[in-house]
Amino acid sequence: MAKIYSFRRKSLLALRHRKAALLRQLQVRPDSMRASFVERYTKCGKPNCRCQLQGAKHGPFYFLTQCLAVGTVQKFLLKSPGQREQARNGINHFNEFYELLEELSQINAELLRRDQPLTSGS
Repeated sequence: MAKIYSFRRKSLLALRHRKAALLRQLQVRPDSMRASFVERYTKCGKPNCRCQLQGAKHGPFYFLTQCLAVGTVQKFLLKSPGQREQARNGINHFNEFYELLEELSQINAELLRRDQPLTSGS
């Protein structure tokens, strides 16, 4: 869910300055990815295993999951600490970019509501 910004009480000048600052900050990092980092503990199927007898699950196992389309999820195990770190960094970079993009989008909607041009050339 996106953060909701309150721009109704901001002046046009303040909105334009914030928009310019966002445009300067918006840079897609090459490792960005829209995904989730999931930590799982599981039980195996062996009847005499400690996970069945004592409830001590195996893990943690780390997965990267991506929803590619409705009903299509890509999921795979992150085996090494290096993979896990890269996954966390890529997800964080995407989320930071997305937050800036969402704020820009809300500023543009507010400018449009005020019947203001969205580009400086208009």
